Amino acid sequence: MTEVQTHDKPDLTKWIGLGFILGILVAVLALEYYGFIQHPKAADAAVVEEFRLLALNTSEEVKVSPKPSGKVAFCVNGYLLLRPDNGKEVAGVLVDSKNRGIACQVDINRPLQGN
Repeated sequence: MTEVQTHDKPDLTKWIGLGFILGILVAVLALEYYGFIQHPKAADAAVVEEFRLLALNTSEEVKVSPKPSGKVAFCVNGYLLLRPDNGKEVAGVLVDSKNRGIACQVDINRPLQGN
């Protein structure tokens, strides 16, 4: 009796592809675990920079840095806009913590409209 021996060769293409996909999955999970993948939040995307108001009163001396901020403010249609002073045309409306636009006026002696 002769036995027919058949050797089933493993499908190398299948195992190489499976190993590649598994390797990518392990790499992504490791990057996520160690914090190298940052997930942006929608609320953080809109905020460019935060500002503070230094109140002027006669009882305290207010100290302001002599270095320029790198921003220019101007009044357009009654709202205060800011842009970088590096020549780029990007501008944004200055708002408070509730996204209400900060009103401005060209003539300081004239009362604001709507008040």
